[in-house]
Amino acid sequence: MLLNAFEKRLVTGGLRRIVQRRLDAARLLKLGGRVDGGTVLEIGCGRGFGVEAALDLFGAKQVHAFDDDREMVGLAQRELTRRGLMGGAHAPRIWHGNVYEIQAASGEYDAVFDYQVLHHVTDWRGALEEIARVMKPGATLYLVESLRGLIENPVWGRWMNHPAEDRFTLPVLLEELQRKGFDVQAHKNWGNQFVWLVAKRI
Repeated sequence: MLLNAFEKRLVTGGLRRIVQRRLDAARLLKLGGRVDGGTVLEIGCGRGFGVEAALDLFGAKQVHAFDDDREMVGLAQRELTRRGLMGGAHAPRIWHGNVYEIQAASGEYDAVFDYQVLHHVTDWRGALEEIARVMKPGATLYLVESLRGLIENPVWGRWMNHPAEDRFTLPVLLEELQRKGFDVQAHKNWGNQFVWLVAKRI
């Protein structure tokens, strides 16, 4: 599901980069530590802030990323070029794609990053299965997500473009992760609104 105009402004502005690095990535680092090498994937890369964080905060060697919105792919490529990250043998690979059919071999990635993408996906359970497919055994899933409490919030809910059916609470998300072959290592939630979570692929 593509973002609406309001959401696009949120995720492409400079404030989003600050929040993603200083809050989301910082909390994920405390929960799960660095990658330190290897190849990682970001789903729904937006403007490329998560790609940048994977390289210089998490220590990834190679980053692959995709977005379902072609405009976002172009923004990410331009942003990462501007920051000098698109040259060399280990330049990020960015493409247009979706989380239902990830253009990668099974067991390809040492880590996968999800910064507020899964709750936009209609069949999020199927998406988790596809994410699990492309992860190596022992690979780390770093996840930041909005929970059903935020999506159904009478104020925020009307500004966001989210699927209405089968939205996850934290217990539902934890249960589905286990079903899809993940061992949740740690998580921190803000009520029924947000969760920061790290899990290992079994």
